[in-house]
Amino acid sequence: MKISVDGGSFCTPENNQFGNYTFSNSLINALSKYDKKNKYTIYTFCNFPKDIPLSKNFTSKKILPKYFWSKVRVAIEEIANKKDIYLALNQSIPMMSFSKIISFSHGLSFHFYPGLYKDFSKLNDQLEEMIDDSDKIIVSSTRVKSELIEIESNVSNKIKVIPYGIPVDMMSKEKEKANSTEKYFVHVGMDHPIKNIDFIIKAFKSLKNGKLMNGYKLYLVGCRRRINDSHIKVIPYANRTHLKKLYRGATATLTSSFYESFNLPVLESLSQGTKVVGLRQAIVPELRPYVALADDLNEFRDLMKKVVKNPGFRNTKKIKKEFSWENYVRKLVKLY
Repeated sequence: MKISVDGGSFCTPENNQFGNYTFSNSLINALSKYDKKNKYTIYTFCNFPKDIPLSKNFTSKKILPKYFWSKVRVAIEEIANKKDIYLALNQSIPMMSFSKIISFSHGLSFHFYPGLYKDFSKLNDQLEEMIDDSDKIIVSSTRVKSELIEIESNVSNKIKVIPYGIPVDMMSKEKEKANSTEKYFVHVGMDHPIKNIDFIIKAFKSLKNGKLMNGYKLYLVGCRRRINDSHIKVIPYANRTHLKKLYRGATATLTSSFYESFNLPVLESLSQGTKVVGLRQAIVPELRPYVALADDLNEFRDLMKKVVKNPGFRNTKKIKKEFSWENYVRKLVKLY
């Protein structure tokens, strides 16, 4: 089969490469490794990254102009060079295509918290188009499937739940934890109100002066605000190698989002053997067995103290088996 792929996220600036970029990168790596039968064309409006290996059945195609790119320019390409399948990795569908459309929904936070999104109207329009025009919709969690069905009951037969695999750059084995001389908690995520970072800051500040937390710091990776506290370190950007070391050196990763469709930093952290403390609302059902769950601030603080008293590696064997890109590709290809 001939398959076209929305590779627009590969044109994201390096310092703004969060969940969608990581997902697209990992999926293309996995398809290139595990699907040698189908022929793939990846559309971009920039030069395709040289550090992403592609097998012989993959080509990248830069198409311009980038204005109205996903709706109009990609549609023109789809009409001129007909394919069998179109993989809409970024929730945007061309205005016209003769291909079978497989869309990937990365969550509905904008739907449940519209006041936190300036581009709510655009995102909501994309959601309606995805529901109406997709032949199949891939979601990362049973939570998202249930929510989509609540929004539009007739979409049930289109939806397939396939949890993400561990990002490829987090799979290499390490023998020891990094940054072991420092004691810190880490939060990883874009600086957006949906991430509820103030909750984590409040929890940490209420504990930092206690004897148990003596010498501990809070690292906020992806945060771009100024915080006047010597115990809190803001890291606006960390490349993937640095991020991996930060995970491995942390006592625990903290997460408190109002909403998550999957929460890749949790999976990344667990893949490095690092424990995770999270508000229940921030953790999808598939990841809850691996996470210390809290329902409020007091429980969150107690779990932070508990992980300090009982530090150490988590065994990664089970999670690496359960969250596998090889499994993801096998299930995806069956939908072609």
